[in-house]
Amino acid sequence: MAEEPTDADEFDLPAPVRGGSVVLRERFLVNGDKPLPELDSPNAKAYMAEDRHDLSRNLFALVCTPGIPLRTKAIRQFKANPGPGLLELVEFESLFWPAIGQRTMVIIYERPMGGRVIEQVKANHTRITEYDIPRKVIQPIIDGLRHIHSLNLAHRAVRPDNIFFSDEDMQEIILGDCVTAPEGFDQPLMYEPLERALANPAGRGTGSIVDDMYALGASIVVLALGANPIERMKGEDLLFRRTNLGSYAAVCGNARIPLSLLEPLRGLLSDDPHDRWGLDEATNWLNGLKQTPKQKKPAKKGDTPFRFGGRDHTNVRTLAHAFNRQIPEAVRILKDETFHAWMKRSLSEGPLSETLKGFVDTANFHKDDFQGTDEYLIARCCAAMDPYGPIRYKGVSVYLDGFGPMLAMEVIRNGNVQVLTEIINREVYQFWAGDRANFLDSMEVTQMFAQLKAWLANNEPGYGLERCLYELNPGLSCQSPFIIEDGIIEIDQLLPALDRAANHSDSQAKPMDRHVAAFIAARFNEDIHPHLRALAASKESTNIIGMLSLLAFLQWKLKAEPVFGLTSWIGGLLGPAINAYHSRTTRRDLEKEIPKLVRRGSLPDMFDLIDDADKRREDQDGYADAVEEYRSCADEISDIEGSGNELQEKAEKTGQRTAATISIITTMIAVTIMFFSEIL
Repeated sequence: MAEEPTDADEFDLPAPVRGGSVVLRERFLVNGDKPLPELDSPNAKAYMAEDRHDLSRNLFALVCTPGIPLRTKAIRQFKANPGPGLLELVEFESLFWPAIGQRTMVIIYERPMGGRVIEQVKANHTRITEYDIPRKVIQPIIDGLRHIHSLNLAHRAVRPDNIFFSDEDMQEIILGDCVTAPEGFDQPLMYEPLERALANPAGRGTGSIVDDMYALGASIVVLALGANPIERMKGEDLLFRRTNLGSYAAVCGNARIPLSLLEPLRGLLSDDPHDRWGLDEATNWLNGLKQTPKQKKPAKKGDTPFRFGGRDHTNVRTLAHAFNRQIPEAVRILKDETFHAWMKRSLSEGPLSETLKGFVDTANFHKDDFQGTDEYLIARCCAAMDPYGPIRYKGVSVYLDGFGPMLAMEVIRNGNVQVLTEIINREVYQFWAGDRANFLDSMEVTQMFAQLKAWLANNEPGYGLERCLYELNPGLSCQSPFIIEDGIIEIDQLLPALDRAANHSDSQAKPMDRHVAAFIAARFNEDIHPHLRALAASKESTNIIGMLSLLAFLQWKLKAEPVFGLTSWIGGLLGPAINAYHSRTTRRDLEKEIPKLVRRGSLPDMFDLIDDADKRREDQDGYADAVEEYRSCADEISDIEGSGNELQEKAEKTGQRTAATISIITTMIAVTIMFFSEIL
């Protein structure tokens, strides 16, 4: 289906055709010189792979696009719990991929030998009739989705070009890869349920089996017809059509759907998640139990259309989608009585009209703060007009369970992160969480976003936007400029990456930037608050010791290998920490010991040397004694010599005493002479 560009279009892997080979887990050879474009995923390139322990296995590798958040939980689950109807995930590892000059995730799969089902059908290499679809297509996909559901996961990439024949005879069907991009990120609009299709691709959310069942229904339409009946319809036109007519009518249209498939398609393509067929309903139909699918009526239509944004709207749901894209004009409309008259007379939406008027009045009351802004007003109105749609704010449309991937994409492409932080800080999410318990637990959402708000408010290392980024995206690699090309996802990969970075980084720069600190805080399951407090200190010596203590703690806890380069890097930055000692002898001793510790590659040993408690206490005591001795000597010298007015006063008093003494002596001599004169 031809659609407008999506977020996914910006992340094609820049790998040339030829790229060398790598070995994964010392067992699986991935040949970069042998691409398999017929097995590519939208955000991962496929290459030939072989098991060096069993050359008879048919394998291939997907090399992921660096930077896109991976579904790491699903990767681990699928490897540990292979199931029917699914492409078998054999192994995975983050490796240096020569073709792109950096590390990225490489995933080994069992190779589907029959190729993509839709391509084989279009090429007339096989034929799938309406009688084949129940057992040959629907049954194995239902088995696969049931297994995924048992793992508490969703596939979120069910579409015709991701359904394969596992065998060369093209008899067995399996679902393809779903872990190399966020949930729903690669899905064309046709295969996303209406409520999630209204969100930005990165913000469609984790979803559930309910979303996979809709995607199955849309895929059946294409497989049954052998082509996409709405392939030429643009994305916005399709959304508008689905909202007005309902997804079943919009997708199937005038297509000649086989009668035997009408019942499951009506059930699977229902726009109401509560009425949509689930695994049990589909299984019952496969077993011959007829059911009457509940078809949700399309959005309430007005008798007369309302013109806005170049379209004639007959319901408020399409208006909500348009309002978020043309905010100034939408505000003008909301303040126009003509719009409210249309809502009341044409849609019979009097209560909703009064609610929107109340929001306008509230905005006028708060005209001096953010609650009075046009963007905030439209966000509130959109939530009321489309209660089951995504949260809409400043042109962004996102589900809260898709907030993490949306944030990651905006950070990676230097997009408008400010909008997402405002959703957190201004608690715009409250408009969404309150009435949507069927998607997420509202209390859980409130608690999660309250924590995000607290992290954002803390500008110290280990917190802020970076902490939110890694907490919300377990599959996102560390974005620090020092190690971004290493594709680090797991905490035990961090120190080796920093060790490698020491060979080409500025030796005067600190290896602990905001991304590294936040990555550790999010991935390391230990209490590191004391280290982060020291790292945030304004005093340079304390800051450096905080950095050293955190990395040393990491190496000790993870029992990591020696990091000679990183130890040397940090050793060259310890000047302020060494100079914090008062004793010149101690400072000289420390400077002599550091090269020895660098040769050990041990950060804990270096920390023990620099921040030894006994040595600190001895230095402080010695300094205190020296200060006291100095003070005593100074007092004595001052007492002897005096200074300033005190010295002058002392001289005057001494002179007065001397003069008095001389005067007394002179008087006594004179008296003595007079006495002897009288005698003689």
